[in-house]
Amino acid sequence: MKKVFSSIILISIILINLTYAAMWKVTANPCPRTMSQMITDSSNQRIILFGGGNYRLSWGQYFNDVWSLDLNSEGWKLINLSTPMPGVRIGGPIVYDPVRIRMILFGGTDGTNFYNDVWLLNLQAGSETWVQLNPTGTPPTPRSDATAILDPINNRLIIFGGAFSSGTYVNETWALNLNNLTWAILSPSGALPPPRYAHTAIYDPSNNRMIVFGGIGASFYNDVWALYLTLNNESWQQIFPVGSQPDIRCRHFSVFDSRNHEMVIGFGYNFQGQWIYFNDVWALNLSDSMWHQIFPGGVSVAGRRGSCASHDPFNHRIFVFGGDRYFDYYFGDTYELDLDTLIAIQEEKESMHPYIKLSSNPSVLPIRINAFVPFPAEVCLKVIDGSGRVVNTLVHDKQNSGNYIIEWNGKNIKGQGVSSGIYYIILEIDGKSVSKKAVLIR
Repeated sequence: MKKVFSSIILISIILINLTYAAMWKVTANPCPRTMSQMITDSSNQRIILFGGGNYRLSWGQYFNDVWSLDLNSEGWKLINLSTPMPGVRIGGPIVYDPVRIRMILFGGTDGTNFYNDVWLLNLQAGSETWVQLNPTGTPPTPRSDATAILDPINNRLIIFGGAFSSGTYVNETWALNLNNLTWAILSPSGALPPPRYAHTAIYDPSNNRMIVFGGIGASFYNDVWALYLTLNNESWQQIFPVGSQPDIRCRHFSVFDSRNHEMVIGFGYNFQGQWIYFNDVWALNLSDSMWHQIFPGGVSVAGRRGSCASHDPFNHRIFVFGGDRYFDYYFGDTYELDLDTLIAIQEEKESMHPYIKLSSNPSVLPIRINAFVPFPAEVCLKVIDGSGRVVNTLVHDKQNSGNYIIEWNGKNIKGQGVSSGIYYIILEIDGKSVSKKAVLIR
């Protein structure tokens, strides 16, 4: 494990808010990729990572390899597996079956084909093997970006949502009975969540229910839904948490924190005229239905989407791997988020600093600006010329924390094109500002 970077956290004498003293740390990793899947193999005290993709690699975009991260040594290791094995893919959810010490994979896509196949990975250490299942009954339509949880009380795999090859997305709920390997579509009572994909879900063991957060369908979401899993009497219910809430997003990660009975979500993205990549972390307490934001110290993590994560119940921490910023960058880093200690902090932010970067300089149009917002704040991003005159204001609004990709098309506030020359990009956050010189060439 690499050296831990410390950060200064402002501590108030008056206890204003309770949150986790979390520290990001960096470890070694598999190659960069996005939309992989991870589970915790608690029987062998390790994390298991499967698949993913990288559109920028010349030797192939998708993977079907399996890696393990030992929770004691915190080092990655490739697991060598013989055929048969599932094909390369992204967006195929996996779940862990702790009783039988195995992982279950459903569906996904290789970018051309969509799948509805089911595979088991037996996880006996040193003799891991894939086995394809052939369930009876009518299966779900091939899809990617669905979510899956294991219903241990009724011994079944529960699937919700997902996207088809036709580009449509659904709000179907399916169950695979693991006793007799039979598919069945469920018809839960109650109002259904809107159709979606690229959402996340966890299993809440205290209430025998699946909790779903966010995703994208007709729009981006930050809603919370609960599927109660009483056999033959399943029901959907929307949850309306109190307090500040995470921004709308998809392709985020989520895990179940068993010690605090919370759903922890983080990262992801949305698009509202510009790409917004988040690096924030939130926890939804499942007992009182209240959101609270976690402000990690340690190293600064770049905003991203498509990361996968898993919870280490032995040491009360989360491991997060990889992700991407669309076609711009793919990550192969692994972060550990320690959730073990409660401290009191000011609701003011840690000593994290905003910054801006340009995709190139000198630049041709459009100029792509990466603006990092370290905490929720009033944000102003503007362009000024050499005389200090405001040419255009690109952003002036309340924004959440994260990395924002904004394009300037070289026009002024009246929509007129400006001439070549030197301009300054100014990012102002809560009265503090940073700037970057841009040389525009037409």
